[in-house]
Amino acid sequence: MNYIGSKFSLLPFLERHITEFSKPDSGWTFFDIFSGTGVVGRHFKKLGFHIVTNDIQYYSYCLNRAYIGINRQPGFSGIVEHLPPPAGLLQYDAVDVALDYLNRLTGVEGFVYRNYCPGGTAGKDFPRQYFTDENGKLCDAIRLQIEDWYRDAVISDDEYFYLLASLIEAMDKVANTASVYGAFLKHVKPSARKLLRLERLEIIPDSKVHRVFNCDGSKLVSEVQCDILYIDPPYNQRQYCTNYHVLETIAKYDHPQLYGITGLRDYRHQKSDFCNSAKALQSLERLIQETSAKYVFLSYNSEGLMREDEIIRMMGQYGEVDLKKEDYRRFRADIDRENRRYRADRVTEYLFCLKKDG
Repeated sequence: MNYIGSKFSLLPFLERHITEFSKPDSGWTFFDIFSGTGVVGRHFKKLGFHIVTNDIQYYSYCLNRAYIGINRQPGFSGIVEHLPPPAGLLQYDAVDVALDYLNRLTGVEGFVYRNYCPGGTAGKDFPRQYFTDENGKLCDAIRLQIEDWYRDAVISDDEYFYLLASLIEAMDKVANTASVYGAFLKHVKPSARKLLRLERLEIIPDSKVHRVFNCDGSKLVSEVQCDILYIDPPYNQRQYCTNYHVLETIAKYDHPQLYGITGLRDYRHQKSDFCNSAKALQSLERLIQETSAKYVFLSYNSEGLMREDEIIRMMGQYGEVDLKKEDYRRFRADIDRENRRYRADRVTEYLFCLKKDG
């Protein structure tokens, strides 16, 4: 996913400095408290850590529940014998059977079609074009089938979240947006015209038990015993819950009341204090005070609400602080326009490193 603040291209930078500064032993617990799509947790899972991830967004929980919580490709033993084999595949397994069946469903006019597609919203107060009609209907059919299988107890928890994660990623690939869901495009872009297709997930084989939470991180931090706390909060005023509200609704499929042109759901309980310049530094300090971790790492950048000097000053009250920097090409959700101009194409990415006293 082309996700705001994604650390995918920064993984070598993070690995190098986190492991140099903390010098971890095997078996350490790495707590990614604001995990987003989970690319950092996945990377450190590959490195052998016990992983704990958390995010208040449910679509994020679904992704992490699959990629972090599952250690092998699921077998779908409760449904595979009742589904037809995939056409055109000489070699396949149970995952291929389940995904092929879902990809071949006939679309239905469900919640996604009725609220996020041009055909379903035509003539309404707020016509929307997040997805083509075909992809919206297919999403509804797939989402309903996954829920039916889960309700009937013919797929396990792991299998349920595997399929949800595949659907979330597939829908994001065909979304008619400029990467975020704060707005849809007036004309359907080429990638949005492609047919929705669920694909296999890259599951990391492992024998460790990893934990995934869907909570307010500030309330969870004191409850999780860990060696490393990794904090990657929002950097500016834009809330993730509004930028990805459509994926949240697809993941929950809870038929919320929608508001305005973009179809926002109620997000008051998901707002982050890190998007508020008056609260961000205090929120960071509370996490540092309450964590059991010996090492705390904060990802941030030169355009964030909190200043470099005030972060270092605050962290210095709790132990040894170091700061690593790397030049980084910024994420652009859209182009410069009259009411939105990016300051630069590149920013400086920060990694604040803290070894706590005691």
